[in-house]
Amino acid sequence: MQDGVIVFLDRDREFARHAASLLGRKRPHAQVIIAANAREALEYVRDEDVWVLVADERLAEVGHDILAQALAVAPDLAVILLTDEASLEKAVLALRAGAYDFLARPVADGPLLNTVGNALERGRLLEENRRLKRKLSGDHSEQILVGESPAMRRLRSAVAAVADADYGVLIRGESGAGKELVARAIHGQSRRKSGPFVAINCPAIPEQLLESELFGHLKGAFTGAVRERKGLILEAQGGTLLLDEIGDISPATQTKLLRCLQERELRPLGGEQTVRFDTRILASTNQNLEAKLADGSFREDLFHRLNVLSIFVSPLRDRREDIPILAQTLLSTACREIGLPVKEIAPEVLGYLATRQWPGNVREMQNIMRRLAVFTEGETVTMRAVRRIEAGNGLDGEDQGRIAPYKEAKESVLRHFTAVYLRQILASTRGNVSAAARESGLSRFALQELIKKAGIRPSQYR
Repeated sequence: MQDGVIVFLDRDREFARHAASLLGRKRPHAQVIIAANAREALEYVRDEDVWVLVADERLAEVGHDILAQALAVAPDLAVILLTDEASLEKAVLALRAGAYDFLARPVADGPLLNTVGNALERGRLLEENRRLKRKLSGDHSEQILVGESPAMRRLRSAVAAVADADYGVLIRGESGAGKELVARAIHGQSRRKSGPFVAINCPAIPEQLLESELFGHLKGAFTGAVRERKGLILEAQGGTLLLDEIGDISPATQTKLLRCLQERELRPLGGEQTVRFDTRILASTNQNLEAKLADGSFREDLFHRLNVLSIFVSPLRDRREDIPILAQTLLSTACREIGLPVKEIAPEVLGYLATRQWPGNVREMQNIMRRLAVFTEGETVTMRAVRRIEAGNGLDGEDQGRIAPYKEAKESVLRHFTAVYLRQILASTRGNVSAAARESGLSRFALQELIKKAGIRPSQYR
């Protein structure tokens, strides 16, 4: 793991160069920078991933002033103060002011290496903690069934009840209601959670290819089969396969799927040998399968094989009290996806969203929240932003429906693009401006100018 940056601010330039050379040899994963003055040191703290600041207390502009300023910018920063006098009183004052440690001159190599090394280890632990928090947040943010309505409480109870049964589950609900989300929650709470979760949207696959997608094929099994394919049932081995919108598969595929589920084995296209599998099969549908049974378009025996357990996902209109927390959750997820600081939703917007019609249910709301994450300037989503994106326009026109002049519209789009790009690249480099400049192909100065114009603080992304 790459260590953070060490910044030296010392009146004794010879000592600073010696210390930088020593740390460069002993701590090759850390970047050492010698600052010319306090202002430059603070700029590095703001713009770089600085873990340690070593500052000379003798400089009139430094002392506890730079300590306070640096910690205001980066609260986790380890500040080590250098002084000419070794006294308990000075050490206590420095530590009370927030210093990580205190070194008295002359500073020998051993104490310097030990103190800075301990500060870097502290920085590494803090960074690992932040990384784990981001990972946990990213892994589970979209698998949380949020809301406290009676319908949502019943849904969570149902998911918990069926998760470990290992039987087939038929998940029913309107289009966009969150059926795949429920399937992922079932998998995540089951004994199979360490195995893969695979989903296939059955209507999206041409009928002539669906069988190959599910069961796999051997090389040469049909025209275009240039290599062997395992098939999704075997790809989900030890885990869970979701057959999304199962009501749309053809009678021929229904027959082959039924035989596969009954025998717990499959035969790839072009193969002569059957293969056993251990995959839990979940299915979802927005259709009335009982009506399809009645008209003969869906096999009754397959229906009962899939419908051992059943879960219904309520549409948003039946759980409007969940809309505010769901909207904020989806907005926060969208911000993280594109590397933006999490935005808040103004109370009047939450009220509007709770009364708005949602024919597309959660999927429609997710799309709205993603647009708001991109086109909302500042930290709060306002009704103005909502009106803009619902008008089908993310630009800054003053009036709804107004078509801005070409130059104005172009500048607005470019401004939004630049802001989103800067936030994404700063998020990917954890606020390290130098690394962001290298990735973007811009000079550090040019990138800093863009960041300043966009009103973005790199420290937000650490």
